Amino acid sequence: MNKENNEENQKFLKLSKITKEKGTKKLVPLNDHAFKRMFGEKGCEPQLITLLNGLTNRTGVKAVKKITIEEKKIPREDYGDKEIRLDVLATSDKGEQFNIEAQLRNVDMGPRGVFYAARLLTKSVKKGQNYEEMKKVIMIIIFGTQSEKRDNYKGYCKHDTINKYTEKYEFVLPKFDSLENKDLNNPQHRCLMFLSHKTDEKMREKVMKMEPKLAKAQKIMDHINRDTEEKELYEMRELVKMDIKNARKNDIEEGIGIGKEEGIIKVALNSIKENIPIKTIIKITGLPTEKIQKLKEEYESNK
Repeated sequence: MNKENNEENQKFLKLSKITKEKGTKKLVPLNDHAFKRMFGEKGCEPQLITLLNGLTNRTGVKAVKKITIEEKKIPREDYGDKEIRLDVLATSDKGEQFNIEAQLRNVDMGPRGVFYAARLLTKSVKKGQNYEEMKKVIMIIIFGTQSEKRDNYKGYCKHDTINKYTEKYEFVLPKFDSLENKDLNNPQHRCLMFLSHKTDEKMREKVMKMEPKLAKAQKIMDHINRDTEEKELYEMRELVKMDIKNARKNDIEEGIGIGKEEGIIKVALNSIKENIPIKTIIKITGLPTEKIQKLKEEYESNK
């Protein structure tokens, strides 16, 4: 770490302490708005490179050295939209395409991940080019929640090489949080400790001393916490998450609690819209597999 970086980091840690003393709310890094502001906008290249190399264990000649972020502007009036997508898209100096999803909702990213990867692969080949010229896609999904499917993962990280053009990393933060011996000397652990809102302040400070570029991301989080407009956008995304959770709870109470068939169908449909696995919907509603499959097919055909 050079002198300039060390001085900058010390200034940040001092500011972070002042912010904490003022009693500002501790923010969740995986919040759509916060994550996008920290890693998905022009000027965020240094911390994004640190995140990518850390999460995918890239070092030496394999490490990402330069990155171009594909910035997507989202109009303020759309922030209350439940379907808004705030992905982080970027292309490395080697031509690899990275799609990072910070996911706080309990959804199955399997089909959606395949769709996103296919879209990026198609986009990378221009008319008249050979398919062999497709640019590799690396999908990185960071889950802030557990699920029945992810409970079966052996650890907090699942890495799949789908083919020579597509790789997928899935990180389950609740599983990582429960890890007893987190290793500060492991770049992947440092990145996940930074992304987890359950990491205590002392540990976060240690992480940022070792990763000054992540300290830059934390500065953005602190700015969000102090700036009225930024905080409002952050909270709008939090409200969307709560609305989805509450709507599902109300549907269950209305449908299953009362026992009306139409209420149970409503629960199933809302669950399908949220990409909840069919096995889980069966447990929630008690409906037969054939009925849920038919509802899913009807929903997808009407999209």
